[in-house]
Amino acid sequence: METVNRLLDSYPADLGGVDRKALATCIAACIECAKACTACADACLSEPAVAELTKCIRTDLDCADICETTGRVLSRHTGYDANLTRTVLESCATACRSCAEECEHHSDAHAHCRICAEVCRQCESACRELLSALG
Repeated sequence: METVNRLLDSYPADLGGVDRKALATCIAACIECAKACTACADACLSEPAVAELTKCIRTDLDCADICETTGRVLSRHTGYDANLTRTVLESCATACRSCAEECEHHSDAHAHCRICAEVCRQCESACRELLSALG
C-alpha cells in the first residue's frame, strides 16, 4: 500500500474531498483480491476433483477481473466521474461477496478457498467503506 499512498501524494491536482486513506485502502484491497482470486482459480484447477470446482473457478476469475478493473479505475483521477466510480465500487463489492460465498463452500476442504474468501471479504468491506466516504 506504500506505493499507492506515494502515488496519491504525488498527484499534481486536487483530489477533492475524497478520504485518501479509504481510497488507498480500497485500491490496495482490489489489487490484493485480484491476485488471491487468480491464485485460487489456478489452485482449483490443480485439485483432483476439479469438476466440482467449476463454479468456484468461474467466480474467482470474474472477481479477479472486476477487482483489477476497479483498482485501475480508482487509480485514475483526471476527469473523475462520481457515478461511474460508485457503479464500479458496487459491482466490485458484489463480485467479492459472491466469490467469498462460493469459496466458503469449499473452505473446509481447500485452504486456498478459505484464504480467497477472507481476502474477498476484506475487499468487499474496503469497497463499501469507500462508497460510504464518497457519500
